[in-house]
Amino acid sequence: MLDKYKIRGMKEKFSNIKNKAVQFWLKLNWPKRTVLLLSILAIISLAVFLIIFSLGKNNLKESNPKESYFTVEETEKNSEIHPNYVRRAIDGIYVEPGKENFYPVAVMIDNDPLARPQSGLAKAQLVYEAKAESGITRFMALFADGEELEEIGPIRSARPYYVDWSEGYNALYVHVGGSPEALDILAKTKLLNLNEFYQGGYFWRSNSKIAPHNVYSSIGNFNKYLDRLNAKNDGYGAWLYKDEAAAEDRGKSDIEINYSVNDFLVSWKYDKENNEYIRYLGEVQHKDADGTPVVAKNIIIMQVKSKILDAELRRQMDTIGGGRAWYCLDGICKEGEWKKPDKKTREKIYNKNGEEVKFNAGTAWIEVIQEEGQILI
Repeated sequence: MLDKYKIRGMKEKFSNIKNKAVQFWLKLNWPKRTVLLLSILAIISLAVFLIIFSLGKNNLKESNPKESYFTVEETEKNSEIHPNYVRRAIDGIYVEPGKENFYPVAVMIDNDPLARPQSGLAKAQLVYEAKAESGITRFMALFADGEELEEIGPIRSARPYYVDWSEGYNALYVHVGGSPEALDILAKTKLLNLNEFYQGGYFWRSNSKIAPHNVYSSIGNFNKYLDRLNAKNDGYGAWLYKDEAAAEDRGKSDIEINYSVNDFLVSWKYDKENNEYIRYLGEVQHKDADGTPVVAKNIIIMQVKSKILDAELRRQMDTIGGGRAWYCLDGICKEGEWKKPDKKTREKIYNKNGEEVKFNAGTAWIEVIQEEGQILI
């Protein structure tokens, strides 16, 4: 506790400071006094503004966390979906109205070991994988979410069955040449296609890989081509979608697919926590060139009849009609069937009761096989 002498000393010091301040003030002329007062008011005003701005910014962060539509992960994990949002046609993700049906682009992507790692494959909304020659597989990756991707590839040649699958989306089909059968179909169909052989200005060749595994393009280039043609997509049949299974209701099934060549052995390992399948290719985790892992919410396996067409072991596949199918989601795999009544219709998957399967919103991969013995679930 302060004694009376200390208190008296403090009062004297304060009095001295006060007297000096008064003397300083009296010595100033009026212009200097005005400048000093304005400076003090400016400092106080700035401090008040900064406090109000800081409080307002914090409130904005809490009340308006997102202005754009949800990403794949946010939509399915937060379940805070705006009541006016609609499901995107290609993958069932909830988006703002007007963003549900971007013009789909189907790109033929190389899977030769010399082409790996690919670019953009992990960002596709839907991917088909099937044999191109012998046991060598090739991808057709569909992009329809409006995201700008600066590099997609390596891009390879067309095959007739991929053209058939592409027609189910009325997609822009992107390729570098093709088999005689595929090019003949493309010449006769109304399906838009972008061929590097004739529209090379929309592609480039990378020095990082050897030909023919070095052709790339971008979403920006595809959009330029579509704009030039004033192309419009009238839509296509969307799958049915559901909420993801709760953690306690999820299974634990992994998937293995044998395409008969070691470098093309496929494994999908189920990640129960994130409820997704992680892809391995040739016993190595499959990643894009930028390190993004290839994952999927849904895996569909379609058994399709096929025969060899020529000495280069190119194939014909029966894409129209139907056949056996296996569908895997939420860690559980079941058997059903696929149906594609005509080229203009997207194939759909049905359970053993004939009911259309409801998938999880997000990326899907369709693995195309010829024999049941190629899969292990």
